[in-house]
Amino acid sequence: MADIATPEFLNELKSLYPATANYVDGAWFLAAGIAFSSSNYPEGISRILRYALEDLDKCPGTSDEDRRLLVRKMRDGIFKSGLITGIPKVINALVSLYQATPEVLRDTEPLRDSSRSREEVSAAGQAFFDSTYGDTAGKVQSLLKTIYPDLEHFTIKLTYGYVCALSEVTSAKETSFALISSLIANDTPRQAEWHLRGALRNGATLEETRAVREIALRIAIKAGVPLNHEVPNI
Repeated sequence: MADIATPEFLNELKSLYPATANYVDGAWFLAAGIAFSSSNYPEGISRILRYALEDLDKCPGTSDEDRRLLVRKMRDGIFKSGLITGIPKVINALVSLYQATPEVLRDTEPLRDSSRSREEVSAAGQAFFDSTYGDTAGKVQSLLKTIYPDLEHFTIKLTYGYVCALSEVTSAKETSFALISSLIANDTPRQAEWHLRGALRNGATLEETRAVREIALRIAIKAGVPLNHEVPNI
């Protein structure tokens, strides 16, 4: 595949997301990295990271903690997106990210606390699921339990409880953005619509949510992803 993650294209993607006072709060690089991963173009992730770190270094007072947070957001967002795209794409994406990450910014310990009880994890998962789905949470959870009880158990306790509920690095709205980007590139409009609305419930603005949708869509098209269904809007 030709190199699609050109500086010109990255400039275009960045311009779609509303400007923020703090560069690391601008989720364009998170949405773009996940869309490249989901579109099976992991090479784009290393280019985004280098581009974003160079951008960040232009901001006065930038510290290694700022740089580390940017890398962590991309890493954790890609990890969360694996629930949609699958582990093979996540491995390829994280390898690309790791290779482009300066050694001083690499983490060596897990972000998640493996000592939490099952009850704590389950409660966190239910809370984040309810926050994301709002007044449709009961209906969606009932659907999952009806079509396969194991799916409902896995979704609440592991997908939402262990993976998605962690918000210290990627916030609730950024987690929604990660899911939106991966769903669009996977041509799953029903679930994309769920999470477009979920992003608003999790604190995103309409402008931010539409920007993430557009970033993911442009990358998917550029990467040649066959989109057989219309991508929902909001």
